[in-house]
Amino acid sequence: MADKKLRAGVIGARLGAAHAYAYANSSEYELVAVCDLFPKIIDEMWERAKLPEGSVHTYTDYKEMFEKENLDVVSVTVPDHLHADPVCDAADAGIKGIFSEKPLTINLEDADRIIDAVKRNGTKMSVDHTRSFVPVYREARESVRNGDLGGLTRIVAHMGGHRAMLFRNGTHIVDLIGYFAESKPKWVLAVHEQGFEDYGIVYKGEGGKDPALDPGSTLIIEYENGVRAILNSAKMTPAFTEIDVMGPKGRIRAVDAGGNRWLSDKVEGALTLDPTFDHAGYPEFFGDALIPAVQEMAQMVLNDAASSSPPERGRDTLEIMLGALLSQDGGNIKVNLPLPRN
Repeated sequence: MADKKLRAGVIGARLGAAHAYAYANSSEYELVAVCDLFPKIIDEMWERAKLPEGSVHTYTDYKEMFEKENLDVVSVTVPDHLHADPVCDAADAGIKGIFSEKPLTINLEDADRIIDAVKRNGTKMSVDHTRSFVPVYREARESVRNGDLGGLTRIVAHMGGHRAMLFRNGTHIVDLIGYFAESKPKWVLAVHEQGFEDYGIVYKGEGGKDPALDPGSTLIIEYENGVRAILNSAKMTPAFTEIDVMGPKGRIRAVDAGGNRWLSDKVEGALTLDPTFDHAGYPEFFGDALIPAVQEMAQMVLNDAASSSPPERGRDTLEIMLGALLSQDGGNIKVNLPLPRN
């Protein structure tokens, strides 16, 4: 198996174009098939995926693709409210690895169904919270784990621009906070931006294309290990993403383009810039950002490697966002996690 390429397929050809590109440009894989309900979207995919037209088999029914293609790995890139069925069906069909778009889904019932299906079948799974695979964030977390900051106490994150939406893009940053906190969330408190005060407790994003349907929100999150995080998410601000992780003896500030680390020789001491922390950021082309993710998936399938973005953390991320809706609706109250199960 070590010298045999894994057979990869993609469900959802619009966003899936980047996934198709990543598989086609990773030596571990042979991209063999793409599925979409609408053939026109497949026709539009070839150029965006930088693939020769007709170079892989195409389907309008993913179950037929499962039956005919003997897939090892599949990406699920359909709209977020539709993730559960293809993920569960792929696991039940014996596909070894699943790479799902974010958020995991939009309700906890579907999230639990997904997690049950992959556990029951022994399926490897990652969620595309892409920064989990970008070098600057990976090295920042490794620095925290190594004790360079003397532990971790606070996380402050910012997300701006018209797509500073709690679910659509906020899921990336909420998950990135959890990526560093490495603990279960304990409670969340939220204040939506003006105009979304009466948004309610149900996500209305309809797939996340319209910023007017998804609030920006300021969140305070506390984790069971004592780490506390603040996320400031606001439209009508510059379009950028930033995370600042702090401990008793240091600080790392990371943005998509790179990062800096400051260290002190004593607890709560003055900081000095560390010039040795210099790591690559987000690639210019989105498909290139997914290559490390699908390469990691190959190691998960072939060598039982761990996921940098497991579905269990994806569920925690979803629960924080749903808790944020409840917090705002309740008058900006602190909402304890986990949320009650039906």
